[in-house]
Amino acid sequence: MKITLNLSPAPSARDRYALTWAIPATLIGAVALVFLGRAVRREYRDFREVRSQVAEVQKHADELHEQERVIRKKLEDPASRELFRRVQFVNALIDQRQISLTELSARLAGLMPEKAHLTGLSLTTSKVKNSEYLVKMGISAKDEDAIETFLNDVEDAPDFKDVTIINQGFLAESAQAGGVNIICTARYLPGAN
Repeated sequence: MKITLNLSPAPSARDRYALTWAIPATLIGAVALVFLGRAVRREYRDFREVRSQVAEVQKHADELHEQERVIRKKLEDPASRELFRRVQFVNALIDQRQISLTELSARLAGLMPEKAHLTGLSLTTSKVKNSEYLVKMGISAKDEDAIETFLNDVEDAPDFKDVTIINQGFLAESAQAGGVNIICTARYLPGAN
């Protein structure tokens, strides 16, 4: 009589099922682990890159704060304060400017005929803001017709009123034969249509 002892129990259906799926589950887990490892490595690399960029930005911000501190220290210097006060004064004067002499001379040049030219220009203002200005003009021309054309154009212009001739003379023969020279005044109303 032969007796054999088999101490291992017979595999059940459940054991066979688990053994069949153990290998694919292990492979899927290994592949997932590889993907997760790569993702972690990529995220860590991105993190280090962002951290270095943040460090650069922080360094630049610190440099700017230092520059600001140096500039503020310079501005606290009495000489700089005096210069700043003067600049504010000049800016206040510029803000108070009511009329542009460049615009006035350009306006007069547009009214000037070809045979005449402006020899002098002065502007006086009244103390009342937004009021009229008195313009004094010196005009030189080859003949009286050019002067008359200019005076008529100034009188017809909406931004000039009360044109008055103050002085009239004829140029010497050596300067310009038959030339006319006048000085006139007019009230200037900037912005009039």
